[in-house]
Amino acid sequence: MRGTGASYGAATIVNAMPSGFGGAIGVWLKTVAEVEITEDPAVEAMAADQEVDDCSLIVESFRAVTSRYGLSCGARITVRSEIPPARGMKSSSAASNAVVLATLDALGRECEAMEAIRMGILASKKAGVTVTGAFDDACASLFGGVFLTDNAGMRVLRSWDAEELTALFLVPEERRYSGMVDTERLRSYARVSLMAFNEAIEGRVWQAMLINGMAMARVFGFDAEPILEAVKEGAASAGLCGKGPAICAVTKPEYEGGIIDCWKSTGDTIIRTKIRGSASRGEEIDR
Repeated sequence: MRGTGASYGAATIVNAMPSGFGGAIGVWLKTVAEVEITEDPAVEAMAADQEVDDCSLIVESFRAVTSRYGLSCGARITVRSEIPPARGMKSSSAASNAVVLATLDALGRECEAMEAIRMGILASKKAGVTVTGAFDDACASLFGGVFLTDNAGMRVLRSWDAEELTALFLVPEERRYSGMVDTERLRSYARVSLMAFNEAIEGRVWQAMLINGMAMARVFGFDAEPILEAVKEGAASAGLCGKGPAICAVTKPEYEGGIIDCWKSTGDTIIRTKIRGSASRGEEIDR
């Protein structure tokens, strides 16, 4: 039995780590998982096109589904992704979502979309790749659009479709993992984070993204200059992706060139894609 599943990257609007309330917006960077069920109970996992230090998230995502249905089986799992790992671009949320969907497909099972997301979050926690559960990231990754959430309670507070503007990512070589986060220092920024979240709840997501981005750059020790340069060149907003080090700028196409020219001096990789605008939520997930 074989199955496939897909999910996508996202950009941070508000980092949920300081306060527990977060927001993310989907982008068109794709992750695809292929699952082949085997009689052997072992789970073989491979990230086909990227250097990944640990495939435990892939394994745990598969096991979250089989445990949910009381099944005992193994699998060969391959994940392919356009999202650079450990840069804050929601590679983990996309991978867990994709593997959960592929496993459901391989097993011929259906479930509500939010249940699929919850299984992926359980896997992410077991694999140690998230501090908050990343409910906001997982929702934006699977559905697209804007999602503002209470991560602790796993509640969607607001969601809506977004204009499909250009999303530019400045992606350094450095990787940043959840285990490298100073949670006490993060919590000291809870008030600033909540200010940004309140802006987002009122619909001012680009202001929220900028406030959050500047604050989180300081928390995590990254240079905020590329964020400011992007806004100066006409971006609607810019900010740090998750815990970094990637930076995202959201812009109309006519301002892309100026932003890219400013960023080229860093020597870092620049990825161009678009905002994934739909925030529709299907009742059933069957793939």
